[in-house]
Amino acid sequence: MSIDDILRELREDRVHGASWYFLKGIEVIRIAIERGLEPSDIKALLNELRGVRPGMASIMNLADIIERSLNIGLDLNNVINRLRDWYDSASKRLLTQLDRFPIMCGSKAITISYSSAVKAALSRWGKCIDVLYVMESRPGNEVIQAISDYSNYVGNVVPIPDSAIAHFMRNVNYVISGADGLYSDGYFLNKVGTEPLFIVAHRFDVNTIVIAESYKAVSGCVGEVYMVDFHIDNQGVQVPLFDEVPLELIDYLITDLNIIKKPKPENIENLRELLINNVLNPSG
Repeated sequence: MSIDDILRELREDRVHGASWYFLKGIEVIRIAIERGLEPSDIKALLNELRGVRPGMASIMNLADIIERSLNIGLDLNNVINRLRDWYDSASKRLLTQLDRFPIMCGSKAITISYSSAVKAALSRWGKCIDVLYVMESRPGNEVIQAISDYSNYVGNVVPIPDSAIAHFMRNVNYVISGADGLYSDGYFLNKVGTEPLFIVAHRFDVNTIVIAESYKAVSGCVGEVYMVDFHIDNQGVQVPLFDEVPLELIDYLITDLNIIKKPKPENIENLRELLINNVLNPSG
């Protein structure tokens, strides 16, 4: 695929999350390097990537690391290889952390949207979860992919209307969510509908779990949130694709590096620094 083809795919996608965008972004930069693009052209390309999903942490980190590498004259091939290695090793480390978490057998859980991190969690916890409720997660149709993939690990996966979460919350033990970004300003970013899900969970004293790899940790804030058109009966309105959910609503943050109870902004900063140091200064 060409760079333009991949950028178009990224803009039009309505299913995948931050991990997929991270890999696709790496692919875009690798093609740019292979084609011998000048540093100024690569920097312009980075701005295009940032604009694909404004505020998505994995894209922000990728673009920031590549721009820093250009500014200090690092070999971009080596940087891209280390980013890919970090992605691969993060996936393996995340499974180790998930195995450490004491999920209660015979439990019920609610999740929203589709997340590769949640899929990884279910691959380890699925035998202990009797019922998994999956919100319809509108706007978008990623719930179809979620039900298909999650059913490989949980015997009873049940789609529910977004408006019915309070009813089902009365009988669940966990809310499990991925994250498109962890921000040191004090919140995480995920599919719109996640904030009311977590608020209702706390209303009913249900444990909330967020699962996210370290390359989704960003210093600062999200800035602009990506907006989409939503239509009901020929009436249209623009809605944000993501919610900014306060960290204080998270009981457990599970990353590839650690399990953090009641995460705070400094925890996000630490995750971000570990990523930057390991990619830009691997021997440091």
